[in-house]
Amino acid sequence: MLSKGHGRWIAGASICMGFGLAACGGDGVLSPVDQEVQEARSDLARDTNPAVADADYSTLVADNNAFAFDLYHELATSSDNLFYSPLSISVALAMTYAGARSSTESEMATALHYSLPQGVLHPAFNRLTLELDTRNVASHPTEEGNKSVRVSLVNAAWAQQNYQFVPDYLDTLALNYDAGVKLLDFGGNPAGSTDIINDWVAVQTEQKIKNLIPDGAIDSLTRLVLTNTLYFYANWGTVFNVEQTTNDVFHAPAGDQTVPMMHGDLSAPYGEGDGWQMADLPYDGGKLSMTIILPEAGRFDEIRAGLTADWLAQNTAAMTVQEIGVSLPRFEFTWGSTSLKPALQTLGMVQAFGAGADFSGMATGEELYIGDVVHKAFVGVDESGTEAAAATAVLMQNFGMPPAYLIADRPFIFLIRDATGTLLFVGQLTSPTA
Repeated sequence: MLSKGHGRWIAGASICMGFGLAACGGDGVLSPVDQEVQEARSDLARDTNPAVADADYSTLVADNNAFAFDLYHELATSSDNLFYSPLSISVALAMTYAGARSSTESEMATALHYSLPQGVLHPAFNRLTLELDTRNVASHPTEEGNKSVRVSLVNAAWAQQNYQFVPDYLDTLALNYDAGVKLLDFGGNPAGSTDIINDWVAVQTEQKIKNLIPDGAIDSLTRLVLTNTLYFYANWGTVFNVEQTTNDVFHAPAGDQTVPMMHGDLSAPYGEGDGWQMADLPYDGGKLSMTIILPEAGRFDEIRAGLTADWLAQNTAAMTVQEIGVSLPRFEFTWGSTSLKPALQTLGMVQAFGAGADFSGMATGEELYIGDVVHKAFVGVDESGTEAAAATAVLMQNFGMPPAYLIADRPFIFLIRDATGTLLFVGQLTSPTA
């Protein structure tokens, strides 16, 4: 809140952008570039104990998973590698959804599976993020080596200088997403603004996600960019012995490949069904795992088409802990930066991207719409564990007057006039080659 004395903006304070002391001159003093970046936010602190009923919390998790598989089926249209973070996307769009109203709000809710009312949804996301914070496990020695888990989900909003936001919207960002609004000059320095946001994303993701926002995506009509980053690193609960890794054949759709294949035996949840096997490979601490769903040869497309949140919930619940042998390829790749706009529009989120968008709960004075949603993700899997990172940016634009274009690619009339307004000649061209 910005009224009644307890929701003022804390404006004009320079920040170090999270780049560490080296970027701040080595002693915490802001460099000239950093001093140009100021932050404005509600002075309400993050709610570190949100009152969210367990039933509502379970609903959020189920809804997020439903959206995750809806999006998967839109993105997995080929046999190419694919990797994305549905949680990062859901959180970034939830911060956007907080300002949506009327049919824009209802369309977004349907496409993103936000079944909870706004007053419950955002605290539920806050509770989820706080719980993920508890998954962090400090490095500790074991017989297999040092083991640890790190999960870091960070939000930030970036706004055009002097832009006016609805006070309640800023309160929502501060209370539930721990996000202030960093002030940039999109119109005067779009390239520099892009670099600042991309550098921040790179730092938050341990340099795994670079150049999230492509050149030219930010322009003079950009008013707000909402970003979420998610960084994950975890050692396996039972690490693979690197001495058992061998070069074996992987049967890819385009032909067999020889790849480093890791081998190991462990106790883990396992299940199987018609045309598939599934195992949960636990990470250190036992709270996180990688679920491998392995279709039978020749049935990948069939099994993929049937994947839903309900399918996953039903079959993971039926798994039992067994002693299993695992062979898994060592791999690493980056996916994106990819526009999610076509996929989200196909899922029914149409109005938010166009002239009918209503984000009046976000800002006053201008009509905003979502110009684009971009996402990029990295994953690396080896004998010790998994490293993964993802970032999402929602770019909010205003309906500025577009530049005028005259493309004379059809018959036209032309006039030759004097400065007095006198018509000297009148003509028309219907065939330039006549």
